[in-house]
Amino acid sequence: MNTKRVLSLLCALLVAGALRAQVAAPAFGPDDRLKIAQLTDTHLDLGTPYRRAEAEKTLAQLRAVLEAERPDLVLFTGDVVTGRPAREAWERLVAVLAEYRTPFCVVLGNHDAEQDLTRAEIARIVTSAPGSLNRLDAAGELADLVLEVPGARGTAALLYCLDSHDYSTVEGVEGYGWFTPGQIAWYRERSAAYTAANGGAPLPALAFFHIALPEYVAAWRNPENTHVGRAAEDECPGAVNAGMFAAMVEQGDVVGVFVGHDHDIDYVVAENGIALGYGRFSGDDTTYNNLRHGVRLLLLCEGERGFETWIRERDGRIVDRVRFAGGKITKVRK
Repeated sequence: MNTKRVLSLLCALLVAGALRAQVAAPAFGPDDRLKIAQLTDTHLDLGTPYRRAEAEKTLAQLRAVLEAERPDLVLFTGDVVTGRPAREAWERLVAVLAEYRTPFCVVLGNHDAEQDLTRAEIARIVTSAPGSLNRLDAAGELADLVLEVPGARGTAALLYCLDSHDYSTVEGVEGYGWFTPGQIAWYRERSAAYTAANGGAPLPALAFFHIALPEYVAAWRNPENTHVGRAAEDECPGAVNAGMFAAMVEQGDVVGVFVGHDHDIDYVVAENGIALGYGRFSGDDTTYNNLRHGVRLLLLCEGERGFETWIRERDGRIVDRVRFAGGKITKVRK
């Protein structure tokens, strides 16, 4: 790395540290709204001049989204940094968020820890950054967590940010990872506690993680469902159905699940009262992709069990704007 780039990065980090206390946690605003930007599979890679140039495009897109949409929260749903030197890429990323005083949360994908940083080392970078809402678990890695979204009368919505892991660790079972029984029990316990504290009424919630649930496959292929978006490849869910979707249906709080992992899919479809959605591939040409680069936006309104969502493409075009309410998806014409 040349001296000029080192000095630029150090200055950005110093500014970021000064802004730490000024980054407010997300909450419903005076207009009773909360806007979330989901970036997925940014695949930042600074390993070659070409890949570094592509990464610069991705960081420029992040800045453009922060400028144009002014989200209250940015959520990264995995495969954020997928090349070496990984530390520099993570530090560049969090410096942009600090510049805009934007709170953020990260869930990891299957490629994030395949570089020159362990999961624990990534977690220390993320949790020490200004605006980070992540926390460490007992192993020093990024913990599963629930982000409480305050409203006019206390907690009004929940955001579950979960680790869907990477690959199967069971001998003889090939494929991607899945949620553990402990994670599902953790979700059920917290969901039940929030429902009880809310007088028995589940709070509206969204869930974010990297690898799609197995239920995505049948939901998208069901001709009776409303289909918005596209699937230019097959879904690659976890190799085992551990029952997380069933838990969400039974608990009754989650109204939408949003993932990444499959770069050529960006659809939203409803199943059993829950919207199952993908973000739009948010990286550049450091990995495979055949959709226009973009970012998914989600808009929550306080007191409503639903949301509006759309994709903002690199050139500013807004596509696939839909509203989810009452378990149904409807297209929004604007």
